Amino acid sequence: MKGAPIRIGTDRTMHKDGHYGIALLLMLPLTGLFGIVGFAMTVVAVAACRLPDLDHDYDWLPHRGPTHTVWFALGVGAVTCTGLYVGLLAAPISLPAWPLALLAGTTVFLGVISHLLADALTVGRGDHAVRPFYPITSASLRFGLFRSNSKVWNSTLLFGGVLGQCITIAAHYHPITL
Repeated sequence: MKGAPIRIGTDRTMHKDGHYGIALLLMLPLTGLFGIVGFAMTVVAVAACRLPDLDHDYDWLPHRGPTHTVWFALGVGAVTCTGLYVGLLAAPISLPAWPLALLAGTTVFLGVISHLLADALTVGRGDHAVRPFYPITSASLRFGLFRSNSKVWNSTLLFGGVLGQCITIAAHYHPITL
């Protein structure tokens, strides 16, 4: 699966603001359920949501190729879980290593999945379509709602994600009673 080279002067990838916005929106239920802990998970997911675009840094990795799959998300989540588990076991204080590591790995997994979802919202076609289960199937996931370089959509997604997180955290701690 060879990606088309990204030419200077063209932008066929979603802007970081759109990726951050989708990650913030995807994590809304966890912020609502767990309050500040859910918000901390959201921060981790937002930090992880751009990992699939490391393919921009290496010519041998096609864009929206192996790093844009569920397998990559599972791998990154598993490495995070394992690394944190080992690190917490070595910590000088007693912490619930397994639950914390599993929570962190799951959060990183969700951050990477949010990236795939964000890219699927764009008008990717051909080599720029998201194929989340490649190489098992070449079926693409694409909704084609907007162009990836749309400043309006990318800004709107970021604004919506920030606003949604603010409202959700406020509602968690100050529920409205009717």
